[in-house]
Amino acid sequence: MKFVEIQDLELINSALEFDTPDCKVVGGCDLYTTKAAGGDKKLYKSIDKQLNSMYQDNLMLSSSLSPPSFSPPTERGMLSRSSENTLSSSLLAGSSLGSSPFGPLDQVSSRRTFAYLIAVLNASHPDHDFSSLRPVDFKRERSANQVVNAFNNTLFGVGMPVPPRLWEIVDSHIDLKDCVIYSHTPSPSFLADEPGTIWSMMWFFFNKRRKRVAYLFLKGTRHSYHLQSSRRNSRHENGNISDEMEDYESEEEIVGDLEMDE
Repeated sequence: MKFVEIQDLELINSALEFDTPDCKVVGGCDLYTTKAAGGDKKLYKSIDKQLNSMYQDNLMLSSSLSPPSFSPPTERGMLSRSSENTLSSSLLAGSSLGSSPFGPLDQVSSRRTFAYLIAVLNASHPDHDFSSLRPVDFKRERSANQVVNAFNNTLFGVGMPVPPRLWEIVDSHIDLKDCVIYSHTPSPSFLADEPGTIWSMMWFFFNKRRKRVAYLFLKGTRHSYHLQSSRRNSRHENGNISDEMEDYESEEEIVGDLEMDE
């Protein structure tokens, strides 16, 4: 993913860093193109392999939990099969490739979108590796209005007004009406790795037509742990997102089943 540095977004990021009586809030909006760069090639290949393995496991699980039966049904047998089917549905629900927040994961477009979000997280948080996240760790949001309201209400809840023109500026760079929006709630282990972090919220606005992803986030930290502003500095110094990212000569490159944008 290629980080896009835009001045008016940096103004928003500055406005979204403030203190409240209960905590320090740090937020921002980072913009990326879906151009593959740096370690993305290896990451996409790893994700593709992981999803293929998940698909094979699901096929085997589905087959073993739903064996064919040629004997006449009995009440006990029907209850037994009902229990098996319930177990099968429960086990497959968290990992099935038939459906996910991104759509069927046996389709290239769905896998590619999932890979984009993992790449964005790795680029924005270079001290963490998000490649172990699963598609079910994300949620597809119903509408841009719903996300705007959730974000605004979070700010209001900590006593902070929404920065002027925030959504106007975001919309000018990502076209909210054309976006598919996803959210992710970080796990307790992620929060534990971020000193003093109390809560964290993440949204991803993916505009397929413009080949862009806007990453919007808010987090609350205890006052005793002052979050250093070097996060963005370390991110710009990271090889995956620097201006010297490697370019690919071809129009498209296939890694496993994933097409990587230029």
